[in-house]
Amino acid sequence: MMILPPLYYLSGGSKIIPKVTEVIPKYGSINGATRLTIRGEGFSQENQFNYGVDNAELGNSVQLVSSFQSISCDVEKDASHSTHITCYTRAMPEGSYTVRVSVDGIPIAENNTCKGHISSWACTFNAKSFRTPTIRSITPLSGPPGTLITIQGRIFTDVYGSNTALSSNGKNVRILRVYIGGMPCELLIPQSDNLSFPEQMAYFVSSLNKISMFQTYAEITSVSPSKGSIQGDTMLTISGRFFDQTDFPVKVLVGGIFHEHYLLCHLPASGRGLKLEVWNNSRPVHLEEILGYNEKTPGYLGAHWVDSASHVWPMEQDTFVARFSGFLVPPDSDFYRFYIKGDDRYAIYFSQTGLPEDKVRIAYHSANANSYFSSPTQRSDDIYLQKGREYYIEILLQEYRLSAFVDVGLYQYKNVYTEQQTGDAINEEQVIKSQSTIIQEIQVVTLEHWETASAANEVQQIVITSPCVEANSCSQYQYRLIYNMEKTALIPADATDFILQSALNDLWSIKPDKVQVMRTQNSQSFIYMITFISTRGDFELLDYEVLEGNNVTLYITEQIKGKPSMETFTLNWDGIASKPLTPWPSADDFQVAVEEMVSAKCPPQIANFEEGFAVKYFRDYETDFNLEQINRGQKTAETDAYCGRYSLKNPAVLFDSADVKPNRIPYGDLSLFPYNQLCFAYKGFLANFIGLKFQFQDNGRITRSTDTQFPYKFAYGNT
Repeated sequence: MMILPPLYYLSGGSKIIPKVTEVIPKYGSINGATRLTIRGEGFSQENQFNYGVDNAELGNSVQLVSSFQSISCDVEKDASHSTHITCYTRAMPEGSYTVRVSVDGIPIAENNTCKGHISSWACTFNAKSFRTPTIRSITPLSGPPGTLITIQGRIFTDVYGSNTALSSNGKNVRILRVYIGGMPCELLIPQSDNLSFPEQMAYFVSSLNKISMFQTYAEITSVSPSKGSIQGDTMLTISGRFFDQTDFPVKVLVGGIFHEHYLLCHLPASGRGLKLEVWNNSRPVHLEEILGYNEKTPGYLGAHWVDSASHVWPMEQDTFVARFSGFLVPPDSDFYRFYIKGDDRYAIYFSQTGLPEDKVRIAYHSANANSYFSSPTQRSDDIYLQKGREYYIEILLQEYRLSAFVDVGLYQYKNVYTEQQTGDAINEEQVIKSQSTIIQEIQVVTLEHWETASAANEVQQIVITSPCVEANSCSQYQYRLIYNMEKTALIPADATDFILQSALNDLWSIKPDKVQVMRTQNSQSFIYMITFISTRGDFELLDYEVLEGNNVTLYITEQIKGKPSMETFTLNWDGIASKPLTPWPSADDFQVAVEEMVSAKCPPQIANFEEGFAVKYFRDYETDFNLEQINRGQKTAETDAYCGRYSLKNPAVLFDSADVKPNRIPYGDLSLFPYNQLCFAYKGFLANFIGLKFQFQDNGRITRSTDTQFPYKFAYGNT
């Protein structure tokens, strides 16, 4: 069965093979909503609206593929036809993407995508941050629906809702939609192009403890009647705009007391925000004198409401005082800390009871400060505030000349937001220190009532059955034997007794003992009798594994249970057996046996290497290695060695002619004839070269020295 790409026919009967020739534009937003046009021929047209479970693959689909991932481009079906496809990108990492198109579930072949050059400029789309509209700030940060806001950032154009073709910067781009929280702001045109990417500084944590860029609120315009009984039951009519209970149930507080079935109004606070009052040409000796100012104090310029405790006055406005007053309602019960900065003198007064007469100064400073941390008096003590409770606050400022501003910060200890979500958050950093006392473990091995006896060899039987026995074709089937978690090499199902015997004798868990194998055969199976030539006594039953797809069955049984001679014993540590020990070993012999259990066995090719005529230089680092030069590495047992217990960590030099032999005589220069082979085991991440410093005679028999790096590609890894 073959799956072929779809073929489309012209009215004359000629075939059209789907092809992609170009994608435009070449650049777009990393935040998605870039409208791509893919040009070509043979795209799906009639089938793209055939909906249904069985027709899910019909139509056109587009993938944008980078070196690391594939991201769908959402096809606009009613704007696509047989020679071009329109799709809208999704948010994607910055980078270059090739366009891959499928028609009716069948991918268009690479040789039909930009003539086989799928990574060419014609078939490439680039998601770039410099082509992404950004929102850096929104002012004001809050207001009722219908508030005029100013958005600053990378906008690209000043054309909005106009028939003008070009922007004032010459670009043929326009603002097609502005929306806040999913709601349209001004014009709403059913298109979008290059979705903007809000910068982190544009986000803040709102009074509802949510990440926001703009916060809306309702307005109360009147309360009627204005007077009523102190016993209650007065029917109030509250008028205003934008009343809503989508997020929270409606409640009304009158004088701080909760009333059901009414809209929200805070009469003591005179509405939301802070009341800002200014007195011009005022020169109080002490800042706290402003606390007693009122409408009759000379220079009073009136009051208005602001949404933020951050305020800047025009540079030309000098010699005045200002007072902010209002209520703070914490979004969570937590410890809070207040900060203040400004120019010239400023202070925060706070009441934990909510009563203005109980306010006290909690933070202040008497000089220009552009940082919250210029003076320790700019911060308050930690204050525990309860969620939903009203706390009265006043902020005072006295301006002499030049710049005038005040900025109050509120630090909350516990919050769910991070620095990656908003610049208002500070990630918590914790330093964890631990210490431990190393206690060396002591184990005592005691041999009691130890008596020798006559040994009996362990005998086990392996019966291998398979249809291949009768067909005389078992050499292609393989298995492994396992003893003490150690596996043999692959063994043919019809292995000779010598092959099976050699495989078992190669296991370190059986050495230094050996096995002897005898094979018999009948019409349906091979039978192996395995005798363990050992005074060790009882051996665990052999185990096995058969490779997948090999129709072979093994039956392993113990024929004779081995009995030890008791002339030696072995230690077992996590499945690793020591070499046999006599019942009365010396401390040194016992220590050597234990250390061998935690050492890697050396392969026989190097196990007995010694320096001599055949081997000029040999190091296994098991014996003393006391070179202190920093480039010679560090002898360590903190990682498994290739063989033995020790290896050399981070050496830069493996051999130096000044190194000395065990007899303290230097090795001197090594002749590269006959010693022309270098062999060493390694793991980790080595530089891909081997350095060699050597001398040679040139054609003029002049002796020269050179230091050469020979390229060599080392395998990386920790095994």
